[in-house]
Amino acid sequence: MNKLYKSTIALYMFNFFVGAIATFSIAPNSFFPLIFILGFGIYSISLLPSLKKIFIASWFLGFGWFSFGLYWIGSAFLVADTYHIYLMPLSIIILPSILAAFWALAFIFGKLLTPKASSPILLIVINLALIEYCRANMFTGFPWLMPSISLASNQYILQTLSYVGSFSGNLVILTLSILPIILFLHMPNKKLIFLLLFIPIFILFICSFMRFFNKEPVVMNENKTIVLVQPNIKQKDKWNIKKRKDHIQKLLKLSFEKEHNFENKYKMIIWPETSFEGFIPNELNLLSSISEKIIKNKNTTLIVGLLSQENRKLFNSLIFINATGKIDFKYDKIHLVPFGEYIPFRNKLKKIANFLSPRDFSTGVMKENIKLRGFGEIITLICYEILFSNEVNRRISDNTKLIINITNDAWFGNTIGPYQHLALAKIRAVETGLPLVRVANTGISAFISPYGEEIVKISLNKESVREVKLIPPLDQTLYKNFGDLIFAISILYLISINFLIFYFQRKVSYVK
Repeated sequence: MNKLYKSTIALYMFNFFVGAIATFSIAPNSFFPLIFILGFGIYSISLLPSLKKIFIASWFLGFGWFSFGLYWIGSAFLVADTYHIYLMPLSIIILPSILAAFWALAFIFGKLLTPKASSPILLIVINLALIEYCRANMFTGFPWLMPSISLASNQYILQTLSYVGSFSGNLVILTLSILPIILFLHMPNKKLIFLLLFIPIFILFICSFMRFFNKEPVVMNENKTIVLVQPNIKQKDKWNIKKRKDHIQKLLKLSFEKEHNFENKYKMIIWPETSFEGFIPNELNLLSSISEKIIKNKNTTLIVGLLSQENRKLFNSLIFINATGKIDFKYDKIHLVPFGEYIPFRNKLKKIANFLSPRDFSTGVMKENIKLRGFGEIITLICYEILFSNEVNRRISDNTKLIINITNDAWFGNTIGPYQHLALAKIRAVETGLPLVRVANTGISAFISPYGEEIVKISLNKESVREVKLIPPLDQTLYKNFGDLIFAISILYLISINFLIFYFQRKVSYVK
C-alpha cells in the first residue's frame, strides 16, 4: 500500500480499476463478492491527506464504475448510423465523468466533516448513499447503476429490497464493502463498531433468505393470460417505411402463435415500445384492422407501444385496444430521457439542440391507472420509467395488481445494457410486491414474480412469443408501506455510529 501512495498515477489507476472490476458484481456477470473490492477503493482514498488527491482518486474510482457499467450507451450512436456517431466518445466519457464527480464530492465532504484524528470511511459511505439519492432525483434524475443494483445478482439477497428499497440498499452494499476493513483500522472499540454495522445487515440478509426460502408456491390464474410478443426488429430497420408492412406482419404472426380458445377467459397481448413506424391518430384505421385480426373475443385486449401527436405535441405512448378496435386507454410517457427524447435548454442552445434532434417529445400528464376488466388496476410504464422507485410507489394503490413495462432496448445492441434494465425491473417488482411484465423489442422480455423470479423469459436478440398466466400480488412489502422513511432512519443510524466513532477517538486522544 505504501508503494501505491508514492506514485500518484498508480494510486489513480488502482482506484479506476477497482471501480471497473466492481461492476462485474452486476448483471449479466452477477458475481456479487466483487462488490467488496469497492470497499478497498473507499479505504485507500480515506487515508489520503490532500483534498486534491482525494477528489481526483475518488473521481477515478467513480469513473471506473460508471464508464465500465455504462459503456453500452455508446452503442446507440452506432445503431443510429448517422453523423451522431461522432458524438459517441463524448457520451461514453462525459456522462461517466459527471457521475464520477458526484462520488468525488461525497469523499470530499466526508473528509472535511471528519476530525483529523478519526477515519472518514463511514462518513464517506453515508455521503455516497446521500449523493446517490441526489443523483436519482436531481436534474430529472438518473438512478441507473446505483450500487444496490448488485443485490439483483442473487434471488435471495434481492429480497432485501422488499424491506429497505434501493436507496437504503446502497447503504447496505457500501457498508458491507467496508466491513472487513473496519477490523484492520486503528480505531478504538473497532469490534463494537463492526458489530453495530454487521448485525443489522446480517439480520436483513437472514430475513431475505427466509423470505425467498419460505415463499408460497406460485398460484397462476388460469382465466387470465398474458402474451409477450418480442419481434426482434433491429433498430436500423425499425423506422424504414419500406419494411413497415413486414414488421406489422411479424407482430401479427407472433400474436397468432399462441392462439387458443379463450372463450370466457381474459387475455392481454402486449407489443413493445414503438412497435412499428407510425403515429396516432393517423393509424387508427390500421389499429382497428389489426384488432379485428388478433382479438377473437370481448375479453381480449391488445396493448401497443406507438408514437402519438396531439396539438402539435409528440408523445411516446402506450394504448389499450379493445375487441371493437377502439382505444380504451392511452398513456403518454411522463419521465423522458434527457438527450434521448428531449434536449435540455433547447431554447438557449438552439444550434446544438437542432443538430442533435430537430424535435422534442412532450411530457405526458399523470392520470389514474387503468382498471382493465378481468385484470384489475395496472400501472403502465414506458422504458426508462422503470428506474424511478419513488414515482412507481406514488402510483400504487391497494387495488394495483400488475406493472406493465414496455421498452425498446434495440438501441443498445448485444451489450450489458438490456441485462441491467431487466435487473432494475426485478428490483421494482420486489420493492412493490407486484408481478411485472416486461416486453422489449429485441429483448429481454420477461414476466417477473413479486419475488423477482423470471416466470417466463425471451432472451436477447430472439424473435419469439411467450404465454403466461397472471399471478397475484403480495399483500404488502415493508418498503411499499414506508418508502424512503426507511432510508432516512438508516442514515440516522449510521450517523449515530459515526458520532460514536468520533466520541471514542476524542476519549482516547484526551487520555493521551
